[in-house]
Amino acid sequence: MLLGISTLGHLNDYTVNNKSNDLSKSLLEATEACLNYAEEKDIRVVEFVIEPQSFLRGDLKQKFIDLTMSYSLKKQVHAPYIDINLCSHNSTISRASIDAYLETYNLCQDLEINLMTIHPGLANSMIKSLQEYNKQQLLSALHILIDSIDDKDFILCLENMPKNTNIMLDDVNISEIFNNLNRKELFLTYDTSHYYTNSGNIRLLWKKMHNKIRNVHIVDNFTKEEDPHPPLGTGTINFERILDIIKSYNYQGSLIIELSSPKGLNQSIEYISNYL
Repeated sequence: MLLGISTLGHLNDYTVNNKSNDLSKSLLEATEACLNYAEEKDIRVVEFVIEPQSFLRGDLKQKFIDLTMSYSLKKQVHAPYIDINLCSHNSTISRASIDAYLETYNLCQDLEINLMTIHPGLANSMIKSLQEYNKQQLLSALHILIDSIDDKDFILCLENMPKNTNIMLDDVNISEIFNNLNRKELFLTYDTSHYYTNSGNIRLLWKKMHNKIRNVHIVDNFTKEEDPHPPLGTGTINFERILDIIKSYNYQGSLIIELSSPKGLNQSIEYISNYL
């Protein structure tokens, strides 16, 4: 297992806290700050949150490529998720989401990165009968995305979701989607906090899906109603038990600490290292 960090906290810090009013510049500066921190702390993997991919075009895209390629860390990508909805019952929105992910995949190619995590989107919460349609739309969108990428060495990971998204929730829902899709090219990113909000059975998920799990987001939580990304050890998720289960399947992928702020990174790295 390789311990890594996400750029999410640094990105929040540079945008929400107004260190920069230029969002494109914030994406570049936040990534650089995260890479510098990782190098200083001897962190082995960094997951770039590309939010959104449309900021990285032209000269700024080349600056991003030059910056990230100058670091020797292992890198992976978390594709955009705000306003992305592969499972939308509106096919135009679903198609636009596919296009955004394909553009992000092309960025991965430029960065020589072979793993990208994507989100399924939001299923309808008001009209329950539409949720089955949302699943079918997701399957259709995934088929198009996988066929368009057509790269046997690329690891495309669909992430499990918190309960308020109404899709990719627990072991039953996740395995159903993967079985119905029936594509060897799709893998799973397991997010500990998202699964916690669904009161999911972790042992069952890993029993069913361990051959598909290629990425893990290590995220704490203290409520099943939200996904606040606090420092590790400040919530109620039992990471000792989770990591025992993960180890029992000889998982060799990344464990990405994903926080809402970089201020909790030192504490979180120290905490989770006790169980590695």
